[in-house]
Amino acid sequence: MLANKSIVEQEFKPLEGGDHVITVKKRLDQEHYDMLPVVNQVTQKLIGQVDRRQIEKASDKTLVSDLELDEAVKIYQGQHIFEAARLMLQHELRLLPVVDEEWTYLGVLTKDQVLESLSRMLNLASFGSVITVELSRINFSISEIVQIIETEGAKILGVTVETPSKGDQNFEVSFKLNIKDVSRVVAALRRYEYTVLAESKSTVFGEDLENRADELLKYIDM
Repeated sequence: MLANKSIVEQEFKPLEGGDHVITVKKRLDQEHYDMLPVVNQVTQKLIGQVDRRQIEKASDKTLVSDLELDEAVKIYQGQHIFEAARLMLQHELRLLPVVDEEWTYLGVLTKDQVLESLSRMLNLASFGSVITVELSRINFSISEIVQIIETEGAKILGVTVETPSKGDQNFEVSFKLNIKDVSRVVAALRRYEYTVLAESKSTVFGEDLENRADELLKYIDM
């Protein structure tokens, strides 16, 4: 899923150099963000961002143009929503400005929009069940697993991968399937010597994926 016009909040008003610090403070409090993007008033190009730390000691009458702006964390129109999630996680953001190739401001992506997009991609609202398969770091490949699942008459609605920690050599891959009874699929996978760690119904998998999505963006809530 790309960061295109369908999910970009185009009506979100960025800051401009002529805005006063008191305006920034009010917006940060009212809109519950820790950062706001700043654009050039004439060109509407993204020139930086202002956060709470920068305005703590500034006078209410200070202009945004008189502040030392941070370099803006941004995403380009057309980049994948995964990149938006990565940037939000890395920089602990709840808001991400979207620009074109010339840095012209187009709008923002919010945490809620990113989570909603991830939910749609992972089919959280669709009926189904889940199996979790353990795969070694060395032989990590899901192509044969997909073939086995489809041979047993099931369709894959979503996939999540839990990356192994430094001390662990195995991936845990969860498949959401469009069937209620996964026993045949599980039996088939075990015949091919795959380790199936868990199997559960749709509601449990939905909660699991929601938890994974929240974990992916855990810092955005801080």
